[in-house]
Amino acid sequence: MARRVNIMMDEDSWRVIQRLPRGSRSRAVNAAIREWAGASRRRDASARMDALRKRMPAIGTDRIVQWIREGRERRLP
Repeated sequence: MARRVNIMMDEDSWRVIQRLPRGSRSRAVNAAIREWAGASRRRDASARMDALRKRMPAIGTDRIVQWIREGRERRLP
């Protein structure tokens, strides 16, 4: 469902919007918001992962390789 909204934007943004054909303005704004929201979610997830990484102990490569091998062996028939 589409919603009509009123927003305030600076002159530079308004000039960009004015150059777009009337039928594509909403699509352009929606696309920009979706892109911004996706980038924001990725930044937040990255920050959470960095915080988690700082709290967790370091694990050596040999231990990770061992886990991968154990996982593969469990899946074999």
